[in-house]
Amino acid sequence: MIYNWTSNKKIITLIIIILLTISGIVYRNTVYSTQVVLIDEGEQPQALEKPKEAVVENTDITVYVCGSVKAPVNVTLPMDSRVEDAIRLAGGASANADLNGINMAQKLNDEDMVYVPKKGETIEQGSRNSYIAPTSIKKGKININKATLEELDSLPGIGPAIAKRVIEYRDNSGSFKSIEELNNVSGIGEEKYKDIKSLITVD
Repeated sequence: MIYNWTSNKKIITLIIIILLTISGIVYRNTVYSTQVVLIDEGEQPQALEKPKEAVVENTDITVYVCGSVKAPVNVTLPMDSRVEDAIRLAGGASANADLNGINMAQKLNDEDMVYVPKKGETIEQGSRNSYIAPTSIKKGKININKATLEELDSLPGIGPAIAKRVIEYRDNSGSFKSIEELNNVSGIGEEKYKDIKSLITVD
C-alpha cells in the first residue's frame, strides 16, 4: 500500500490553519471583553434635564349676573359657557324676569355681564350682546345714583323697602359721593353693605 503523504500533508496544513484562525478569534474576543473603560476624573457625568412641565392655562371665565335673578353675583364658569349657564348659577331667573329678549345660547367671554330684564323693561338694542344692561348698570356694577327701585331690589339683601329708602335718600340729599355713604340709609347695616359693596358704584 502506497502512503499518499503529499495529500495528507495538505489536509493537516488546512486543519492547522483553521485551528489557528479559530484561536485568534477567541483570543481577540477575550481581550475585548476584559477591557476597562477609563473615565477622566475631571469629567462629571451630565445630569439629565427634567422634562419641562406643561403649563396649564386657566380656561375659566368670570361674569357678573344681575337684574331679575334670584341671587345677583359674580360667577365663574368654564370657557365657552352660555348665558343660560350663568343665569342658572345665579339661582335662576326671578318670577318677574323677561327672558324673551335674551339669547340663552350665546357664548360668554371673561368680564361679561348678564343682565336679566324684568317684564316690561326695555334694554339697549343693537349691541353685540342681547343682555347689555341699561345705563344705570355698567361694568358689572349698579350705579346707585341712577338705579331704579327694581335694580336696587336686585341686590342681595336689599328688598323693595330698603330700595325705596335709598332712592328717597338720594332725592333728598343729592347724589351719593361714595358707596360708603350708602351706610347712611336706614336698613343698610354693616353686613348688608359688605355683601353689596363690590356690586355697586357711584360713577
